[in-house]
Amino acid sequence: MYTANCFSERPLDVFRISLVLLLLALPVLGQGSFAARLNLESAVEKALSKNPQIDLTASNVRAAEAKMREAKTGKKPVVDFSQSFTRSNNPVFVFGSLLEQGRFSASNFAIDSLNNPGAISNFRAAINVQVPLFDQHQTRSRVDQAEIAIRQAELRADAVRQKIRYEVIRAFYGSILGKEMLAVNKQAVGSAEANRKKTKDMVDVGMTTDADFLAADVELARAMQQSLEAESAFFITMASLNLLLTEEPEVERDLVGDLSEKYFPIDDQKSLIRIALENRPEYLIAQLQSQISQSRTRAVRDMKLPRVDAFGNFGHSSPYIANGSTDYTVGVGLKYTLFDAGRKARVEQAAEAETAAEAEKRILANQITFEVVQAFQKYKTAKEKIQVSIKSITHADEAVRIVQDRYKFGLTTFTEVIRSETALVRAKHDLLAARYDYYVSYASVLHATGRLTDVSFFD
Repeated sequence: MYTANCFSERPLDVFRISLVLLLLALPVLGQGSFAARLNLESAVEKALSKNPQIDLTASNVRAAEAKMREAKTGKKPVVDFSQSFTRSNNPVFVFGSLLEQGRFSASNFAIDSLNNPGAISNFRAAINVQVPLFDQHQTRSRVDQAEIAIRQAELRADAVRQKIRYEVIRAFYGSILGKEMLAVNKQAVGSAEANRKKTKDMVDVGMTTDADFLAADVELARAMQQSLEAESAFFITMASLNLLLTEEPEVERDLVGDLSEKYFPIDDQKSLIRIALENRPEYLIAQLQSQISQSRTRAVRDMKLPRVDAFGNFGHSSPYIANGSTDYTVGVGLKYTLFDAGRKARVEQAAEAETAAEAEKRILANQITFEVVQAFQKYKTAKEKIQVSIKSITHADEAVRIVQDRYKFGLTTFTEVIRSETALVRAKHDLLAARYDYYVSYASVLHATGRLTDVSFFD
């Protein structure tokens, strides 16, 4: 039979004790560098100010506004300037150029001069103006679509902002959860160490067997393993928060907040679905897309109307760049397409696009409804789990006290002590996880209903 001293001298024991000391020293080592204090509201503001998705959506809004300004120019005049140089002995060209240049004379009527003229040069400068008087309502259609596109771009920007807020809430409270889980696990390590020492002392005086010491040793190893896993989970979650803030993953932060008891009131499920269909940016975008499809259908049908444009030009012709003669032309033109074989197909395509937009809107409504139901049920479950977990901790704490007292007097086994302490640690984990789920599920309800525009309610 091994003595207790043999156990304390084993290399495995030395390794485990060293590992415990390392775990306890980690928080102290982390205090050597300055950790910036950060609350939830500041984290959200920082993410919104630095996240590249925000820059992308802002650029899309500006592009939509520029397209709107372009659409409004549809009824503005178009002015072109042209300058050309031509040299030829073509009889028609020579005759017309002489007239344009104001140099035609009686001698130019000679038969030989008309049939076999010498080559001449002509510099022609012209300013051409075209003004649409009636453009088949195409400008109005483009302006309507551009206005809707701006609203869609703004809604997409709002959807991105709400998504970022939700992700920051998850990472922020996930980091707090990891920190508090780590504290619970370190307490469990301390308790396991105390049990190991206690059983060692009892083995030394012959009050228990080596089996209890071995069980305590195994329990300490398990507690240390859980503490290491909690440490890793905490750093991973903190890294995700730092990345949302567009900073290096390993930046240390002092998070201002906790998973304390709170109550977040919400509406019933039916009301939440109605609110979601009124507020979700994605659904509003789909509604606007349906309006764009309707506008495009009207634009295609309006193409059968006549088009009326006013035009004018002012020209200057000369054998040299300077001097010469000027002329002008003004008029109004009407264009009406009598037959367009592809018009019917274009109308059908526009109508089908309108039908598809309506179908996509219904599909999105079902998806949003499901997301609201899912978020609402998770909220209810998390809220109820908190009450169950609080009661479990009370019972588990009392059970630990009773079992430890019974073990002192040899009325139960050390295995029961370990089981009761494990149940207490699990109950504490469950309460922390339930509170985290409650916070996040409430944020999820707001996100699913399109109302995650503020985070002050978490304070």
